[in-house]
Formats: sequence, C-alpha cells, structure tokens
Amino acid sequence: MNDPIIHVLVAPTTFSRSPRNLLSNYVVIAKTETTGYPTRNAKVFAAYLPITLSTTWSYATSLALQYLDNSLPAPLIALPFPDTGCNVVSPILPSSTCSLYTDGSFHHATDISPPSMACAWLALDDDEFILESSSSSLPSCFSSALRSEISAVLLGLKALSPGSSVTIATDCAQLISLWARLKLMRQPNYLLWLSIRHLLDSSNLRVKLIKVPAHSDDALNARVDNLAQAAHLSSQPTFSPMALYYVPCLLTFNSLPIDMNIRHFLRSIGDALVTVSQIKGFASHNNGHPEFWIFRIKLLLDMLPTLTTLQQRKPYLYSPDWLCPQCNTAPEDINHLWICPYILPELNPCLTHRKEVTKFRDDCITAFSSSRTLPDSFDEEFSALDCWNYITPSASCLWLTRGLLPTHLTDFLKKYFPLSVIYKVISPLLNDFQLELYGEIWLCRNVLFHAWEESQGISASSKSKTKDSPSSHSSIISPHHHNSSLA
Repeated sequence: MNDPIIHVLVAPTTFSRSPRNLLSNYVVIAKTETTGYPTRNAKVFAAYLPITLSTTWSYATSLALQYLDNSLPAPLIALPFPDTGCNVVSPILPSSTCSLYTDGSFHHATDISPPSMACAWLALDDDEFILESSSSSLPSCFSSALRSEISAVLLGLKALSPGSSVTIATDCAQLISLWARLKLMRQPNYLLWLSIRHLLDSSNLRVKLIKVPAHSDDALNARVDNLAQAAHLSSQPTFSPMALYYVPCLLTFNSLPIDMNIRHFLRSIGDALVTVSQIKGFASHNNGHPEFWIFRIKLLLDMLPTLTTLQQRKPYLYSPDWLCPQCNTAPEDINHLWICPYILPELNPCLTHRKEVTKFRDDCITAFSSSRTLPDSFDEEFSALDCWNYITPSASCLWLTRGLLPTHLTDFLKKYFPLSVIYKVISPLLNDFQLELYGEIWLCRNVLFHAWEESQGISASSKSKTKDSPSSHSSIISPHHHNSSLA
C-alpha cells in the first residue's frame, strides 16, 4: 500500500505582508501510518489517502515542525516533482576513511556571465593517503560562497560508509560556527543543513570539524581548492537543486525549493509585488508622463518596436533583409538606436548618446562628491570605468543605457557608499539620462520611422491585421520591394 501524502495548502485569497496571508504553495509530508493532527475544531486523520488542508502559514509551519520533531526513522519522501533530475551519486568510501578535506567555490555574476558555484572533497586514510576525490559544479540556486561550502560537506558525507568516524577540514570559519546551531529553519540553506543532520543520524556518522588556514601552505587544502575552482569549467550540472536534499518535508515556490529564511523569502516576494505595482503605476495615465515610463520599461525589457523586433513579429510586413531606415548600414536593434550614424541638423543619435553619457557620468561624480569627502583619485577612477566607454560603445555602457547598473560600477561605489546611498543618488540621474534619450533620439526616430513606413506602403490598418486575415494579403511585402533609406 502506498504511503499517504498530506498536502498542507497555504491558499489565501489575498496577499499582504502579514504571515497569515501568503502565496499559494504546498508543504508535502509523507507518513507511513495513520496519524491524527489537531485542527482548530477537530482532528483530520490520514488513513493512506491524500488530504488537503487549507490553513494559515503559522499552522502549516507548526504541522511541519511537529513532524520534524518526531523524526520518524522511515525513509525520506520521494519528491513528487517530475523534473527533479537525476540524483547526485557519490562513490562509497571505504571504512578506513578518517578525514575529509572539503572546499567550495563561488564566482559572482559579471556583466557577461551569471553566478556559478562548485565544490570538491578529498577523502584520506590514517596515513593521509588520498583514497578518493570528487568535484562538481552546482545548480545556481540561492548562489553564495557559504552554500558551496555546505554542499561540499554534504556531498562528502553522502560518500561515507555507514558508521564512519571522520574529521572534516575546511577553511570556512562560518561553516564551523553554524555547525552546532539548533534553529536551522531560521538560517539560509536550511534544507542543506537538514540533509546533513539526516545523513549523520541515518548513517550513524561521527563527524568533527576543524579549521585550516585558507590559501596557506597546506597542500591538501590547496589541492581541494584547485579541484573546486576547476569544476567551474566543467559542464553545467545535470541534476536539479532538489537532488541534493534529504529532508522529510519540502517547501517549494515555482517548482524550486525555498532554502532560505521563510519569513525573509516571503518578505522579498512582497517587495517584488510592490515593485511590480509601482511599475504598473508608472505606465498609468494618472502619472503625468505615461509614455516616458512605458518607454523605460520597454527599453529595460528589450521590447521597443525597433525594426528588428517588428521583423520578428510581422515578417510578412517587414522584410528580414531590411536595414535601419535612417542609415541603411546595419540592422536596427535596440543597441543600434544609440550608435546610428544618421545625421540631420537636429538629429545625430550617435553624438547625442555620447553627449548624454558624458553628462550622466559628470552628474554622478558631482552628486557623489557632494555626499562626502572622497579621495582625489575618485573622479579619474570613476570616469575610467568601462560603463562610460561610449566610443565603441562597450557592452556595459549599453546595459547602463537600458537602465541596468553594471556590477563593476556598484562594486566601485561600494568602497565609499552603502548600496542604499548608491541607488538613491543614481536613480534620479538615470531617470534624467533616459528622459533625454527618449526626447532627443527615440521620439525623433519615431517621426522618421513612420514616414519611412508610409513610403513602404505599411499603413496603420495593415499593422493591425494578422497574416491570416483575408484583407491582409494585399499588404504582404513583395519579394521585389526593397526599402529606400531615408539617408
């Protein structure tokens, strides 16, 4: 007979910052026997049948903790997710294993690459002979240096034979300080910690942690560090984050495990919803500048109706061979808007963009310099950042133009200011910068673009029709019809 599964459903009709009103999700618990749980008014019994309880978050948490405290010796649940991926299989180490060296590696996100994590371990016997080693890249979920260190310990423990007694050497002091913490649910990566605790209990492992100096002359620590670093270059992991967990219950959001302080996670969801509501407010007609805010949002998300975008949306109206209507030298994508060499007495997008980037940079220097006393080298170092390279322009300059702050810009400013001050200073200046681009480049470009569309026989009515519309066939471009540039 199959084990019963109790689904504790947190499903209020509205969302607020109160912990009693939360987004829908499940706490899934497998039981191996008939069990009664107290509710507000009665008891609900699980007799090998799935039962769904609609309840508050505090009650769902209490229910999960009650099961955790009981710590039944039954096997852990098989997660009811179809996309959990393959399990992380580690070699079983011999009983002669007496020590493990573990290390994690974390690479921060850059302008051209996402964050990445990797980990490695070495297994040694009494004579410090290396019995086995392993390294792996990790799924980039809740990426952090600490998470990679905890994962290294977890994967090392999974490879041990039952009843082993080992000493784990690590250069992560924070890992050792958190090892004995009892309130794991309040810690980030608590699912990893619960998995470690389960392995210790179920496999009867006796583990002692010791601190080794980082980047010292310890050859074994240096070797495991090199293994972890090299794992970044390997292919991405073929397993999902859930394959790492050995826990009796699991909270997920959008099919991903919630492996951080639950209250902090829910608060971040609330903040995200507030941000979305503010963005919607920017585009409302009560804002005063609805068109500009719509422009900012579409610029950020690469949704502006450039010719390249229109060629993808309506290829039967806009030939894929057409280039920028203004210069006829390159495809008109979102980046070409700022480097187009088209020249009119009142419009030169390339020179306008360079002028506004320079003004934005100088305004930032003035604003930050007035906030506090800065070293004499600040102006020169700030101006030398790659995001101000408007000549090419650089990739980070193009990202900044769209409203995304490059990592190297914030890292430089964090030497002198907290993030709250950085955002407070840059936000209005970025707004002014994009407002000038909107007025001096985008609106002027639209006037010329609409004139070009008319010259191609593309009318407003033809753009509102789909390709399959009977009356749209007369508007479909002819293979002999080429664009005549406005240049």
